Amino acid sequence: MSYAIIRNTKYKRENLKGIFRHNERRNKNYSNDNIDKEKSYLNYSIKQPRYSYEKEFDRIREEYNLKGQIKTVSNIACEYIITSDKQFFEIIGEEETKRYFETAYHFVFKAKQIR
Repeated sequence: MSYAIIRNTKYKRENLKGIFRHNERRNKNYSNDNIDKEKSYLNYSIKQPRYSYEKEFDRIREEYNLKGQIKTVSNIACEYIITSDKQFFEIIGEEETKRYFETAYHFVFKAKQIR
């Protein structure tokens, strides 16, 4: 039986550079054995970042004129990972897998706007 996975992780500014390299598959080596770099061409983004995560944060902060002091211990970003197990995606196929992730993205985006 398949299952849904939803995970939320908070990050400080010092984490953003490494997370960006990891998520965008810019590293040469990964400690996670589950990452098959030869399949990276299958990855796609629903929303591609315009800049690195650090620059995106600074852009958003300036665009919305956000004030407040950010300390080194401040969490400044949250990452949501919404996925399922391998068997689930094998059963539903490529097109439904894309629809699954697009639906999840829009769900999180709409929930963010409601607040």
